[in-house]
Amino acid sequence: MKKLYRHELDFDRTMKFVKDNLTEINALSIELLNLIDFKSGAFFTLLTLGSDLERLYEFKNGIILPQFPVIVSEVDGKKSIIQKVPTVKEELSDLIFHKLNSNPNLSCVFDEVTHYPDDRSLKALYEKKCVYLYEKEVIYVIKEDNKNHETILNCMRKSFSFWHSVGLLTDADCFKTDSNILSLNDIQAICKNAKMILISAYDGEAYVLWEKIS
Repeated sequence: MKKLYRHELDFDRTMKFVKDNLTEINALSIELLNLIDFKSGAFFTLLTLGSDLERLYEFKNGIILPQFPVIVSEVDGKKSIIQKVPTVKEELSDLIFHKLNSNPNLSCVFDEVTHYPDDRSLKALYEKKCVYLYEKEVIYVIKEDNKNHETILNCMRKSFSFWHSVGLLTDADCFKTDSNILSLNDIQAICKNAKMILISAYDGEAYVLWEKIS
């Protein structure tokens, strides 16, 4: 995995993007905006060496990470062009795993904006007890009894949409029962106890992060 470098972000410029990204999306996003005092923490992003820092505040655009080469192939006289999109998801999933390991009271939560509770593609995550439901909204939860690097990465990828994905680390204690049904009070507790928030940015290449200052 590649090493990530932390770049601090201006509060006001970043907060505008955060509000645009979280407003009226789902219960988790709405309650984050309602309940988090973002001034109690700091915004930053994590990028690989060689990233284009002139694009640091172009949160809705990509091409901030070093790009993969364009591959041109030809089959039966037809040319195709493929260029893999770089991301830091694997590196961030490793960071999250180590944070969960260092504090057994922490859980990692990701929202879901494209799949419904009865979606067959969620079967594997149901089996891993990662799928929680608030009304018709799906939320992925990685906690002490199901945490591993692969599961975190799978939940992060499943949550990802080019227009929205949010994750957070929280020490809320609402995941200790056998039920996977969450109430609004649970959603609010998850948000009130957030220690770190990750918001997909840069056209999916990287994330805007917020960390509470102790």
